[in-house]
Amino acid sequence: MKRAGSALLVVPLLVGCGSSVDTSAPLPSVAASTPQPTRHAPPPPTTTPSVTPKARKTPTPTPQQVTLADLVVPSRTFTRTSTRAWDRERTGPFDTERFAKLLSGTPDEDRRLFNTTGFVRGHVSIRMAADDRRLVIYLYQFRTHEGAVRLQKNFWDQYEHGDSFTVRGLGRTWTDAGLKQSSTRYTATANVNFAVGNILVKVDVTESNTTGKGLRPDTELAAAIARQQRDHLAGAV
Repeated sequence: MKRAGSALLVVPLLVGCGSSVDTSAPLPSVAASTPQPTRHAPPPPTTTPSVTPKARKTPTPTPQQVTLADLVVPSRTFTRTSTRAWDRERTGPFDTERFAKLLSGTPDEDRRLFNTTGFVRGHVSIRMAADDRRLVIYLYQFRTHEGAVRLQKNFWDQYEHGDSFTVRGLGRTWTDAGLKQSSTRYTATANVNFAVGNILVKVDVTESNTTGKGLRPDTELAAAIARQQRDHLAGAV
């Protein structure tokens, strides 16, 4: 009777010829599954980003200050600059001191009046016609209309006056016309005083000669210029 024997597992040994296998050697690299291109693709075109230019700011014009000289009505009759030294010295803008020194017959009183009525600035224009008639326009600017009216009355009360005349279309207008004589000349004067807003206006139209012959105040011309000056101011103040 045969005895049962235990089965043996036989593991064959691999024996190399002359050397052993180095199990620490690195594993061979695995090629990538994505094929590599054989030619480099050209880079995309470079584009310069567009820059929107900033809009230039248009400089805001600085408004020019209106001077009283700009408010004197132009005249087609009186277009010449006076050649008299007295006129040239007094023409132009004035403040209280300049008026007192050059244009006033009562400087101390006028300084006080200007200070108490709110006087701001003034201007006197003197122009001549071809026949030597003379146009003088005074503009006095105040802080208020009341100041202009007050000075109008005070100026009027300082002097004696001749004949009055009518200026149609102007309210609170004081007029004066007459013939005056100096040591060398006779002068016929037509004068109109009125206020527009805060500006007091005085218009003088004069004509003179050495004999007084044929002279008379040109009240119609003075009235016409006063109305034109009123309209000129009304559109500006």
